[in-house]
Amino acid sequence: MGPKLIALDLDGTLLTSDKRITARAEAAIKALSHQGVHIAICTGRPPRHTQAYAEQLELPTTIVYNGATLMDLASGEVVHLHQLDRHLALAVLASMRASFPEVMGGMETVYGWYLDPNTYAERRALLEERGLAPPDGVGALEGFVQGGVIKLFFRHPGHRPSELLAALDGLDIYATWSGETLLEVMHPAVNKRDALERLCQQLGLDRHQVAAFGDERNDREMLAWAGIGVAMANGSPETRAIADLVTASNDEDGVASVLEGWLDSEATGG
Repeated sequence: MGPKLIALDLDGTLLTSDKRITARAEAAIKALSHQGVHIAICTGRPPRHTQAYAEQLELPTTIVYNGATLMDLASGEVVHLHQLDRHLALAVLASMRASFPEVMGGMETVYGWYLDPNTYAERRALLEERGLAPPDGVGALEGFVQGGVIKLFFRHPGHRPSELLAALDGLDIYATWSGETLLEVMHPAVNKRDALERLCQQLGLDRHQVAAFGDERNDREMLAWAGIGVAMANGSPETRAIADLVTASNDEDGVASVLEGWLDSEATGG
């Protein structure tokens, strides 16, 4: 028998390099859904950059912000939310700026998303090119911290995320990255595994009935926890090392090739 819940990372996993879901992957996902398999997107993206994919795949449940939020995108209902409190968010910003004055940053909250001027100048053309909404505010991030913060993110032209993380030593946070450029900082209880486990509890499933697909550092907890952890061939060496199996790359329909095998199993009762 195949898994009863399948968690799919987006970038570098389900999405091709040009940010598409292939027709083959879409067909396999919809066929499994119609057979009663629960499928959830599990991404570091915010809801606004996830909803179109969820609608395309007709999926009701989505884990966003690396597990900080479990939500029903169709209704907009937030099932669970982890946030940094205001004082900790300000401490993160102060520590980062003290160590890396030229750092570029952004912030995601329930009341909007915000970029500092340098980040906006760098990303404005890309946002416009992709038809994405501009931030709700541009300026010093500290001025936008009204309450809890879902995620802070940082980029630096001369330092990798692992180097930026050193500035936050001693603070009670969860930090990760899904590439080699952007450090993401969230509540200490946040990770994709935690959110996936909560979803399992709601569905009455255990981890042995779960399969998770991913490619990067922020996927490692859920791949190690799931009954079947599937890493992409294009994934980081550390992610591939903890997976139960490695499939083809995101540009070679790696997700679809595994799902189709489970689809055959479900159809035959095997």
